[in-house]
Amino acid sequence: MRYFLFSILFAIVLPSCSRDDTGWKTHTIPEGNFSADMPSPVQKAEKTEVTVFGKQVRHFVRWKPSSFAIDKFKLFEVSYTDCPANVLTDTFRLNMILDSAVEMRIKDFSENDIIDYQKIELNGFMGRAFFYDTPKGSTTVSVKICIAEGKLYDLVVVAKKDYAINEDMSKFFNSFKLLK
Repeated sequence: MRYFLFSILFAIVLPSCSRDDTGWKTHTIPEGNFSADMPSPVQKAEKTEVTVFGKQVRHFVRWKPSSFAIDKFKLFEVSYTDCPANVLTDTFRLNMILDSAVEMRIKDFSENDIIDYQKIELNGFMGRAFFYDTPKGSTTVSVKICIAEGKLYDLVVVAKKDYAINEDMSKFFNSFKLLK
């Protein structure tokens, strides 16, 4: 009898624990002038911090997993801050700002300043990217930064290294679009 009750309880609890209720959807953020596909539900937050432009409010739209889904992903996030108008006037200055922004962002994830980054185009906008595996090798971080329409956007995915993440990461990064 005890075995029978345990079997029934196990059959009910196990599927609910492993079920992933994080359905993907397009999140439109009018105040940030963008949309991006990521799991739901997302959380919005603001924080005043030092950016490449000085002390500013940085806006965050992020998804963090429930404790049951943490074996795959740890974070999907888009953050943005306003760019001063004079930054957008020439390509040389834009490149300097992007280089500085990615160098600052690398320091958020590692004390190692020798992480390589590369110039990218993120959905038509000039940007930078870096990819980092934590020293213990269990987590991978992908960051892409771009400046578009007067804002500096920062897209981040933090995932378990052993999880097949390429499809979801591509879906997230490729879905980023500015609103018209």
